[in-house]
Amino acid sequence: MSVDTAFSSAPTVDYTRTRQFLQKELEEREAAIRESRPTSAPNVDPVSWATSQATQRVIDQITAALERIDAGTYGRCIRCRGPIVAARLEIMPYAENCIDCQRDVDRR
Repeated sequence: MSVDTAFSSAPTVDYTRTRQFLQKELEEREAAIRESRPTSAPNVDPVSWATSQATQRVIDQITAALERIDAGTYGRCIRCRGPIVAARLEIMPYAENCIDCQRDVDRR
């Protein structure tokens, strides 16, 4: 295998295990949103509201990761289409950007 091929391919992923993990995370976070909904308004409980907003962003990322699994693009950066290193996916299985692209996003 050439160096170019090694770097251009997506990491090896256990899609069944990853899908199960992501679906479980999605269910837990959706339950948390449902539980906090009665008080999660900026004028009622600003902390609960901020937490529910952050949780909703993660729900959106998890849903997008599940869609990438279905589309066959999971493990590839949505910005540059390069591979996302396996260690990053292990820590954050819903990561959508490679480390370099995420740094660019974080700078903005």
